[in-house]
Amino acid sequence: MMVLAAASIVALAQAAPPTAAPPPAAPPTAPARPTQVSAEEALARMPWFARLGARSLEVEVRLAVRDQVVLVPDAASFVAEIAKWTPSERWPVLVEDASFAPRFIRAFKPSTVLRRSVADSGFADAAPVRAAVDGALARAWGGTPEAGPIAALRTAGVIPAGIVAASASDPAWIAALALAAGRGQPLVWLEQPLGASADDVVDAASFGAFDSAVRAAFETSGLSWTGLGDQLDAFTLCRRAGVRVSLASPPGGRNPGIPADAGPFALTDALCRHPDGSRYAFAAQVHGDAVRASSMAMCSLFLRRTEAWAFDGYGGRGAGAPFAQYGFERVVPALESAGFKVRAWQGEDGTVDAWRGLLPAGVSADVMFLNSSGNADFLELARSAVAPSTDIPVLRRPLALQMVHSFSLQVPDAGWSVGGRWLAHGAYAYVGSVHEPFLLAFVPPAVFVDRLSALTPFLVAGRQWQGDTIPQVWRITTLGDPLMTIPAPKTAAMFPGRIGAAPVDGEVDVRAQARAALERSKSAADESTVASALAAAMRDLVACGDDAVAAQLWQLARSRGAGPAAAVAPAALGPLFRTGARASFMEAWTLVPKPSFEERDMLWQMWATDLRTLRDRGAIAVLKAAVREPRLDQDAQALLPALRATEGDAAAVEWMNGLMQRTQDPEVKRRLAQLQA
Repeated sequence: MMVLAAASIVALAQAAPPTAAPPPAAPPTAPARPTQVSAEEALARMPWFARLGARSLEVEVRLAVRDQVVLVPDAASFVAEIAKWTPSERWPVLVEDASFAPRFIRAFKPSTVLRRSVADSGFADAAPVRAAVDGALARAWGGTPEAGPIAALRTAGVIPAGIVAASASDPAWIAALALAAGRGQPLVWLEQPLGASADDVVDAASFGAFDSAVRAAFETSGLSWTGLGDQLDAFTLCRRAGVRVSLASPPGGRNPGIPADAGPFALTDALCRHPDGSRYAFAAQVHGDAVRASSMAMCSLFLRRTEAWAFDGYGGRGAGAPFAQYGFERVVPALESAGFKVRAWQGEDGTVDAWRGLLPAGVSADVMFLNSSGNADFLELARSAVAPSTDIPVLRRPLALQMVHSFSLQVPDAGWSVGGRWLAHGAYAYVGSVHEPFLLAFVPPAVFVDRLSALTPFLVAGRQWQGDTIPQVWRITTLGDPLMTIPAPKTAAMFPGRIGAAPVDGEVDVRAQARAALERSKSAADESTVASALAAAMRDLVACGDDAVAAQLWQLARSRGAGPAAAVAPAALGPLFRTGARASFMEAWTLVPKPSFEERDMLWQMWATDLRTLRDRGAIAVLKAAVREPRLDQDAQALLPALRATEGDAAAVEWMNGLMQRTQDPEVKRRLAQLQA
């Protein structure tokens, strides 16, 4: 075990959570002599959950972080950039897009944003992918591709806390490389089929074959692994896999908390168990394309979390068991005392109106604890009022989420679902349910926060542990990095600061590019050159998270003519939403031919608190034309009262008929017909 920074981290994690009372101390018979305990001995004395978090955080603070973010265009460039990490320093690397990368940068706030790329190295086949990834992992820890990553980790003195698995045919291997390099873990390639998407249900035979392959990876690791508190306690699955698994006989036998005929279990909860149901490791999953997978990994590795929100939608359900233990009475003061900035909606405050009040500005929390009832497509909040899945908010910053809610992650690849929208908007660590779990499957928020205070990793804290209720398999899944901790802001303030960005030949400073493009626009003689320059400047400003300047640039583009405004508008919607410039957003919206999924949510959420009383015919026309697929009934229900009030019943009927003709989904047709009636 490495010792750099270990002593301070051990001191921070000494206390077990308040839920585990210490044994009474015997009265002293003589003054105790002070004893010196090594960092390794102190770690060994910790409870397993605190030791796991301390080991993970120890690797994290061992590596200096450069105050820069590097944007790359593709997987080959990502691998080349990770290979530049060393055993002493690293920096965030993201596959560039217009949503996930800027969201990370707004939270990380680097002094420098760079672009780098390499020539495509031919990742069409599995063999070159594996060779390049294994080589980059070895280099990141000071080794060579010939000796391999395991030898590099040994030389660096790193004892891994977990294993990462990927498939060379699935783009989420990009997250596997990042998490293996960032946490000091071995990476194994597991190609067994586990469903075509995360929405699938894995059959028992496929699960059995994959579970055996995972066990074999632990058995052949050369590290201790059979019980919690051993060297290996985590497993990260970075690839496509159904989040649900059908098991007639799950490990440990049928969970008496779940009816025998009531459906599937969570894949990540069924993995890494012995036949008696006891765990040998905690599993979590990262899936998605290269953009989202790289973002989820970098958020886990590099972000510090300072703002926590707690929203209790169980108000009005009585003070008795079992709902009472899921309140936030203990959570809020505990978070505040740890230095978090806290916003809370408790008791009767967790209403649909309060929830929708969050939407026009977007959510700025780093961590959220949310209680609600409902299904995969709606939330039932206080006073039994319902919010559709379209009311899952746009996120200003990446989010770690515990959602006590049935079915939220039943179909996480479906953008219309609750969980699918959270993930599409930037949730990177998520404790949620794949089926009706029953309330006691969820860890109460107060216990969750107690565990976090002992440096238990976030996703591990969200699991039922052996000895808590029942050790058998549940329906709670964990998405993200199972080794990510959330140290209190007061604790994180003691960690080493960032070091300066390192100049490298051939790199591109994105902010410098934006300034150069603005200068070109000033001297350009024709409108098309002005438009091209301003559009480039806007894209670069958005990439750097400079929303205030980007919103001002929109005004400049409008003043330079119709061509520049039309060129700048597609990149302007995000900054205009986040700066609350609704009138400007609506102007830009009319110039964007193909708004993205997230931008459509921005449009509707800017009007979320006004839809009941909306009488602006122009805004209504824009919303009518922007109804979101595939659940047309959700937006129709929200807009229908305003449409009837401004255009009359006949116009409303005509519009609804048009929506029914647009969909082939019989359930959506039925709901639209109900609304029309």
